[in-house]
Amino acid sequence: MTAFALISDLHSNIEALSAVFARIDELGITEVNCLGDIVGYGVDPELCTELVMERCKWTIMGNHDYGLFHDLRDFNPIAMEALRFSRQKLKPGLFTPRRKRMWRFLESLPSQMEAHGYLFFHGSPRDPIMEYVLKSDGFLEPEKMTGILDAIDRPCFVGHTHWPGIHRRDLSFTQATDEVRVIELPEEAAVVNVGSVGQPRDGDPRSCFAVVDGRKVEFHRVSYDFRKTQSKILSAGLHPALADRLAVGK
Repeated sequence: MTAFALISDLHSNIEALSAVFARIDELGITEVNCLGDIVGYGVDPELCTELVMERCKWTIMGNHDYGLFHDLRDFNPIAMEALRFSRQKLKPGLFTPRRKRMWRFLESLPSQMEAHGYLFFHGSPRDPIMEYVLKSDGFLEPEKMTGILDAIDRPCFVGHTHWPGIHRRDLSFTQATDEVRVIELPEEAAVVNVGSVGQPRDGDPRSCFAVVDGRKVEFHRVSYDFRKTQSKILSAGLHPALADRLAVGK
């Protein structure tokens, strides 16, 4: 089986995405797939969308991608503001063929994928776009986690929470860290979160992505110039919290 890379939750952060693709190229990985949320939060939705269209074999829809085309009432005010910004940057006009291509691409993204013998969602097997599989679900909401695992018959990969690691059938969660970079996949149901490229939230500000090679998943962290990203967010007039969190990974 050929190894492939999984990226997710890019959130219009072109500095992070460019650094991740550079690392993927260094690793010699030729197949890259995206688990959604290309847009939202950041200021470069066009550049990120074009790069995904160019480099990814397939991409599925995240909740922020979905939000481009639907009501925003389920998003908090900061996320709503950023998505309106993304809409303004991406929505095509009469003489914008480049935007039309990106708009159609994002609008037509599938909600899930099956490839390499695995299943792929942005959110969860029960609700591919919206449901969060939280690191605490195994012990705080065991019925929820059991229901999610019961919905699949093999390992699946998700994004959405920006927190990398694996949920197992015994309801445990193993976080991916520098000390735990490689995880062996079980034969049974499991949920693997590949982390976030553009807005990590696990306390590590470095971008995160995963490489799957057979039954093995290796997590990679990549430093990037987050100060440049912060400056662009502030210059665009988006909420300062979107810039501040990039420095701390939360």
